[in-house]
Amino acid sequence: MSGIAVAAAALAAAAVLIYAVPRALLRRAQDRLASRLLEESGGSYQLLTRAELVAGKHRRVPGVLGLRENAISFAGLFGENEVLPTERIDKIATGRRLASGRKLLRLEVVRFTRRGGEELEFVLAPASAGAWRSHLGLWAVAERKSAMDKVSPGR
Repeated sequence: MSGIAVAAAALAAAAVLIYAVPRALLRRAQDRLASRLLEESGGSYQLLTRAELVAGKHRRVPGVLGLRENAISFAGLFGENEVLPTERIDKIATGRRLASGRKLLRLEVVRFTRRGGEELEFVLAPASAGAWRSHLGLWAVAERKSAMDKVSPGR
């Protein structure tokens, strides 16, 4: 084998170690966190997926994103916690572009806008984003139906 081939093989192995190994360790840590949250909650989560909280233009915090009956919660691997009550959600958007304009490759974003205008963005795998769209659609239909069931005097 020539020196160039050996160098190329070494470079490829180094790239795998630098990129793939930390990603695999993060996924395992997210899975352990999700298992712990499921045990502690007693099954109150309707949906729980791996996610990354967008905490700046180039910073994402790994953790898990969960949907409960009355709140959306994020638990980060390093102690970050975000809870958004569903009644405080003004708008929900999904797509492949972050609010900062950065385009995502092979990932999707779910963006929640609070009533005050503040946004929470989460980066998810495409399959997880599809599950979130489905669950949030069902939640939105239930919210509309409950609003239609309310009767106000004078109408």
